[in-house]
Amino acid sequence: MAKKNRISTGITDCACVIHSTGYDWTYVERLYNMLDRNLPGGIRFHVYTEHDRSVPPYMVKHILEDWPGIAGPKKSWWHKLQVFNPEHHEGNLLYFDLDTVVVRDVSWITQLDPSYLWGIRDFRYLQNPKINTLNSSVMWWKVKQLAWVWDKFKNTDIAKLSRQYPGDQDYLYATLGPNRVRYFDDTQLKSWRWQCFDGGYDFQYRKHKAPGQGTRIDGDTSVVVFHGNPKPHKIKDKVVQELWI
Repeated sequence: MAKKNRISTGITDCACVIHSTGYDWTYVERLYNMLDRNLPGGIRFHVYTEHDRSVPPYMVKHILEDWPGIAGPKKSWWHKLQVFNPEHHEGNLLYFDLDTVVVRDVSWITQLDPSYLWGIRDFRYLQNPKINTLNSSVMWWKVKQLAWVWDKFKNTDIAKLSRQYPGDQDYLYATLGPNRVRYFDDTQLKSWRWQCFDGGYDFQYRKHKAPGQGTRIDGDTSVVVFHGNPKPHKIKDKVVQELWI
């Protein structure tokens, strides 16, 4: 990690989005607990959600705007753009999708220069090393610094955008461009189904390398991402359940 990208940090503002019925509240509580355990400086936890959802007093509630013309799973993806709204929070922000599992101390992320948008290199690079686009499951940036992203987004036909781009991360990468995006160390953030489960996935032979091995997480991994299915609550693997619970 380059020395010029390091800055000093204190309490960490963390955020998640929960919308509709895709995830139950258990996922929010589990994420809060995992981050509280793995950010030694303490956290302030921001929850972006609907106006009628109750949020406990130790979390900060932000009400999501509703947009006509977008329905289904994509709606939750596009709601994620609201974490860029500086009216909610202007400082540095560490965002996590609800289907992430925090394995160990992630304070190293908060030492990265937040004038960039830091995210995960899309896991499709495991299949094709030439792929170099953004996965937005975990992000770190200074909200005020990138407030123009929100301004541009809210003044666009959002329903049209949802048809033009597959999802929020594709839009973010296209809007910011490669010069404003930086990627976390690939060894620190892993895909569960492609890197941690049954020896990892062999894309050439379209099968896992060690069937029956279960979940193995090496000592460098900070976060495991459960993109796609199954989600953590459906996985009986002892390693996953111990980390998630």
